[in-house]
Amino acid sequence: LEQGTRYFIWVAANSSDGQGSYSIRVSQTTFSVPGCLTNLIISPPPESCDELNISWTAPANTGGLPFYYYLFLNEYPLLVSNNQLSILGNLTANTEYRVTVAAFNELGEGGNVTGIGLTRPEAPSISSLTATLPYQLNITLT
Repeated sequence: LEQGTRYFIWVAANSSDGQGSYSIRVSQTTFSVPGCLTNLIISPPPESCDELNISWTAPANTGGLPFYYYLFLNEYPLLVSNNQLSILGNLTANTEYRVTVAAFNELGEGGNVTGIGLTRPEAPSISSLTATLPYQLNITLT
């Protein structure tokens, strides 16, 4: 049988006395892998330089079975979740990351979506501050 296909069945008994009448027709759709995710959003939170917020829209076709999400960071499997929102932490500031999210169920992996996220740069720190009166202020940032 083909995955995700609707099948109809009806039966009739057959014996030496002939064929009986047919049953009512029933249908069932076979299970399939989940469809593609959409609307992947990767963004750094405003208050952090080592995190990325990741969200997406679930597939319209879930395959008819319970499903989960695989999250890959730079093509390495990172986590399995049933949530549509993840926060990745302990990342390097001002660095680009490739994020892929895929839906899967017991039949396999469905479609995936990939995007690029960039963490925020670290805020500079003041390494020295000197003031010359009356109008000069020298600040050294690192």
